Amino acid sequence: MDLHGTYIIEEFLSNKKEVFTFDEFYKHIKSCGVKVPKQDAFSLLTSSEMVFQLVGNEFVTRTGVFSGRWFSFMPTKEEIDKGYILLGHRCMPFVNPAIAPDSITVTNSIRIIESEPVSFSMNLALDLFALYGEGYVLPFIFNDHANKTYPLTSIQYSMPNEITLTAWSLDKLGNGEKVEYGDRILCRVLNWEENIVELNVVKHKKSLAISEADIEREEWYANFEEAFFRSFNKNGPANSIEEQLAFLILENQELLCCVNCGSIEDVLKHSKKLALCPYGVESRIWKTGEDVPFVGEWNKEFGDELILTTITEILSPSVVDAFLENSLHIKESKGLELNLEDLARDFFPPYIKFSPSQKKSLILNMQKRFDILKKAYNSFSDYELAPVRSRVLDLFKKVSELLSSVGESGLKPDIFPQQELVILVQLFGHLVRVIEEMENVLIRDRFPIADVKLSLEGMEETFDGIGSVIRKSLEVNTYKNITIIS
Repeated sequence: MDLHGTYIIEEFLSNKKEVFTFDEFYKHIKSCGVKVPKQDAFSLLTSSEMVFQLVGNEFVTRTGVFSGRWFSFMPTKEEIDKGYILLGHRCMPFVNPAIAPDSITVTNSIRIIESEPVSFSMNLALDLFALYGEGYVLPFIFNDHANKTYPLTSIQYSMPNEITLTAWSLDKLGNGEKVEYGDRILCRVLNWEENIVELNVVKHKKSLAISEADIEREEWYANFEEAFFRSFNKNGPANSIEEQLAFLILENQELLCCVNCGSIEDVLKHSKKLALCPYGVESRIWKTGEDVPFVGEWNKEFGDELILTTITEILSPSVVDAFLENSLHIKESKGLELNLEDLARDFFPPYIKFSPSQKKSLILNMQKRFDILKKAYNSFSDYELAPVRSRVLDLFKKVSELLSSVGESGLKPDIFPQQELVILVQLFGHLVRVIEEMENVLIRDRFPIADVKLSLEGMEETFDGIGSVIRKSLEVNTYKNITIIS
């Protein structure tokens, strides 16, 4: 699809607030000159993170679900003392998940409040970015544009006690009225596409009498817990904490988005039923004291297909390109001839079977893509990236081979060690995303090579730890029912 088509679709998904059908979507983009097959357009819509599929053939965008919906948070004592607030994860899931919190535009309904760089304790930063999940918290903190001192790679040596982050003045937010500890910030998204969020101060009444707002907020906490438990069974751990919260609000908008609402921070501090729990190398909101399983009520009817569906990402064009460019680098540096059949055999795990016609088509497409890449390939500009790409692909091959061996074993996913299986699937997904970023020519000159090297070390160690556990489980469960007759 060309840039015009991409723009038209993004414009529609960023502004459409009403529920719509696929036919309405397809008619609109066609009328704007977008040429895309109907099936491809449907796949694009159902796979987009900006859209929720409702019952039947109806859809709703994130801007339709989250624009104008109330949410709130209470500034911490450190923020009150400094006179500035951080946003961190507090606008989740109401704002665009692709936008970092330091890029949000804040208004108090009277004027835009300009952000400022302010130093906060690292402990507070970790708390207020926690919902991005394990593995993503530190990148969000250290990549804040106000942080000019500590690169992400510095954390392998030590963690700073304080860090400068993007913040907003409480005095300006309150129009000069002093904001005190116990006051609450009531928020709503005014413009989802432009990331404009309105923040207004709600003063805490110091009377000893319990107010109507206090009663409503206590009811909100109970409703939140109950709604989350319903969501567990329907949506499971989802793809992230952000997506967990997005599904929750989608299905409980009127119940949870009220003026006297609490916040997810309050829930996690005081709830005995919900907590941030480990989920492989990530984290999720889950039932306190319970492990988050790979297979549960939300996906058990698709259990046999879960692994095989994941493995199809091996066919991602970015992954194919990465293997071809890696081969180009080796070929040029060592003067070797490229054999695409050998590469295809090396590229796809042995458990994935192709018919002769499928294999012929695959080789033909790889040859066409190789010819295109070869014309544009520059070994000099690829000098720094090439060894990192080679290392990423080496780990990717190991992970995909083990994952495909589990998927093709015929064994039920729930008989494997659940946390190790979760981590294996997560590693596969993380590596696919790294490869896709690496192969994005628009941002290749900004690809964070040092950060990826650091991340790779952790992923390699993790795979070494879980790989032996899964292989042992695979071996035991494959042969435990076999009886040898002498």
